[in-house]
Amino acid sequence: MALTKKLIDSFVYDGRSMDFRPDGIGGIPNFGVRVYKAGTKSFVLGYRRAGSRKQEWITIGRYGVMALQQARQRAREILIEVGKGVDPKGTSNIKTITLKDFASLFLEEMRKREKKSVEAMRRQLDKNIVPALGSKRMSEIRRADVHKLHGSIKAKIEANRNVSLVSIMFLWAERMGYVEENHPNPARGIERYAEKSRTRFLDDAELKRLIDSMKEEPQTIQTIIWLYLLTGVRKNELLGLRWEDVDLDSPQPSFFVGNTKSGRDLNLQLAPQAVALFRQLKAHAHSPFCFPSPTRHMRPIADIKDYWARIRERAGLQDVRIHDLRRTCGTKMAEAGVPLHTISTVLNHSDSEVTKVYARIADNVQREALEAVGDNLEDVLGKIGIPTIAVVA
Repeated sequence: MALTKKLIDSFVYDGRSMDFRPDGIGGIPNFGVRVYKAGTKSFVLGYRRAGSRKQEWITIGRYGVMALQQARQRAREILIEVGKGVDPKGTSNIKTITLKDFASLFLEEMRKREKKSVEAMRRQLDKNIVPALGSKRMSEIRRADVHKLHGSIKAKIEANRNVSLVSIMFLWAERMGYVEENHPNPARGIERYAEKSRTRFLDDAELKRLIDSMKEEPQTIQTIIWLYLLTGVRKNELLGLRWEDVDLDSPQPSFFVGNTKSGRDLNLQLAPQAVALFRQLKAHAHSPFCFPSPTRHMRPIADIKDYWARIRERAGLQDVRIHDLRRTCGTKMAEAGVPLHTISTVLNHSDSEVTKVYARIADNVQREALEAVGDNLEDVLGKIGIPTIAVVA
């Protein structure tokens, strides 16, 4: 049976390293949809170059961005090119590929490498970069084009991030062969807006309002917020956590997060308050993920922004972000007298030279730092705990 939109929508990742769903009878040979672990889907085509027995694969585009019929048409065109001896991945693409077409290939490459910021990159591309530069060929984009893009975005930090993404895209375009070797990076030399470091954290009175206001939300959401405060981990590091990476039975309970934003793996020792929350949560576990999606239990919850918006509005803390809970954890460690280099290590900072020196900090020191946070929070807020754990509604 040939692929249809309804059929593609029903596909769920099956665990294979390459989950490929071919176009069926009446479709194009070796053309189909690849389903990724994160749930995204892309149109791909297998082909063999003249004189070669090796099967090669090329990504045509992302499903949802490219329609099925468009992908089929492009697959036919590629097969014609291959028949003429043209390598679709070769240098023939250098002079023709547009930024919009390369953006799909770039995001696919980032997914393969399991970059955690892929969705943020996609949003930046869809919102600003592709509308402004998408129709231009990669080889023709100049510094003036990126300067104009930077100036067109009103939010200064967002403008800076978009220029940084363009710069990264051109680095990868060179590595992947879509611009010539040593091609000038058009984002280089663009003057960024000055940025002030955000230092927002919650004081004791604000913490009390936060905890009171979140009691109306599902227990799993309350648990997530408590664990942000008790561990200081980044948002996605906690939301994507699997039970296989949580060790509650060893003498030093901990959880493991690989491929963090800092580029280093994190094995975080847990304070007793965090261990109790995880044990309570595990007693009701029904998914490989600690915090499963409320609709698809075999996937992690994508975000808690709607819950967070309600909580902070009730608490009168509209300016507080989820990341500020991480800063609050660091502040509580500092209040307890934990040395700065220990705080930096526990929070897995990437830009601290001190962190490199103390990267092998003893587990008991790490645990003691987070125990200080738990004790401090209980002094302010009372006993940490949630009556029952229910799934997110």
